[in-house]
Amino acid sequence: MKTPVHIRMIETVALLIALAIMLFPIYWMVNTALKPAAEVFQSPPSFFSANWSLDAFRTLFETRPIGRYFLNSFIVAGGTTVLSLALASLAAYGLTRFSMRIEGLVILALLFIKMLPEALLVVPFYQLVADVGLLNSYVALILVYSSFALPFAVWMLIGFFRVIPRELDEAGIMDGATRLQTFRLVVLPLARPGIVAVAMFTFLTAWNAYLWALVLTTDPDMYVLPVGIATMKGEYQVQWNELMAAAVVAVLPVVAIYSVLERHLVAGITAGAVKG
Repeated sequence: MKTPVHIRMIETVALLIALAIMLFPIYWMVNTALKPAAEVFQSPPSFFSANWSLDAFRTLFETRPIGRYFLNSFIVAGGTTVLSLALASLAAYGLTRFSMRIEGLVILALLFIKMLPEALLVVPFYQLVADVGLLNSYVALILVYSSFALPFAVWMLIGFFRVIPRELDEAGIMDGATRLQTFRLVVLPLARPGIVAVAMFTFLTAWNAYLWALVLTTDPDMYVLPVGIATMKGEYQVQWNELMAAAVVAVLPVVAIYSVLERHLVAGITAGAVKG
């Protein structure tokens, strides 16, 4: 039955309103970043500025080590993604290819670990990292972020690996491949959309993480973007245009990654929703 025209118009208007509500904070961030400092504190605020400039970005890069913050975030998020994917893919492969009575228990344990509040583990994690001398290091942040990303990554990849027939593994082994070669040459290429989806979620989680970077880094040279941006708030005044400019810098990689991997992300989420 064809949907009536007036119903489709209502749905279209509703979607446009929802889209405008979601995009307005992004527009306001960019608009504020491009405003002159005097216009930022104008009352009432101007929703459309005629004096856009890049002064806030210029001041940001001249007075703040934003490049260092960006590099730190990229190293930590990239390292977390690589480590989490390597361990999660092996764990998910083992759970889906070898018969284990405790498989259901393992999956429940992963979900339970994921539900643990991070703040609950701040003190023991800090004490452990301090005892081994890893404070103010990339290794500490990557290991801690990976410990929280792994349960979700394993749980997601289990769903992706389950839809790949085991007969393909058996065919590879019969052709003389080892179990590890079968995993690398057969299973991983077929699970690429799912791996890309999990990699993107893991990268974004590590990129946006604030708590652990704040706790485990005291050296300004080791600050990641969320912590570095938080230090831009002054005691008596906040330069909102510079703060929003820093936020734009932090958002750009996320937008770029999503734009490039959108097709794989949708395919991966769809594949993970299908039960084999």
